[in-house]
Amino acid sequence: MRLLLISNSGRPYLRHCRAELLDFLGSARRVGFVTAASLGDERAYYETAREALGPEIALEHFRWDGDPLSGLARVDAVLVGGGNTYALLERLRQSALLDAIRERVREGLPYVGVSAGSNVAGPSILTTNDWNGVGLTAFAALDLVPFNVNPHYLETDPVMAPGSETRDMRIAEYHVVRANPVVGIEEGTVVRVEVGLATMRGAGRVKLFRRGPAPAWVPSGATLPG
Repeated sequence: MRLLLISNSGRPYLRHCRAELLDFLGSARRVGFVTAASLGDERAYYETAREALGPEIALEHFRWDGDPLSGLARVDAVLVGGGNTYALLERLRQSALLDAIRERVREGLPYVGVSAGSNVAGPSILTTNDWNGVGLTAFAALDLVPFNVNPHYLETDPVMAPGSETRDMRIAEYHVVRANPVVGIEEGTVVRVEVGLATMRGAGRVKLFRRGPAPAWVPSGATLPG
């Protein structure tokens, strides 16, 4: 399987990771864009992505409330955009895209996830930063990688009050009840998964959380320990 997991799209949209994304796609030029994480204007979100990727990519809009399964059969790659992770997972199930994307990616279709799109690549979405405004009750996701993702990771935030709960504390609580690793991805950073290896790319770092061992930083250019 081949995946590119991006922490954030940035401003202008995808500017910081566009070269990495195009390199990852290689000869794949017809890409299906899933906008289901957006709680706003999905068409405008698609147009923003289409303009950002440029004429090199033929971007096809996969609306979850349309007929996305027919499009999935004809694209060379899939890009799942950011927004609300709970809404994204709920809509992927409703549209039958969850199982269909999982099957196609396991067969070799390249997968690009941004923020919420990265969250759903793991076993579950329980380490998202989003609020469950849609009342989702089932959290199992695509399970394409063995680790959960925590995008927009910050070890500390200078605006937090002294004694505030940190992201590390929340992930430690997750590991009280669940054993799979969690990968905290700093902004401007991507995780590129190929041939079973997850390599860190971009301007930031990744922090690996495992039940038991102390969290460990993985710098850009290094691979995630097995």
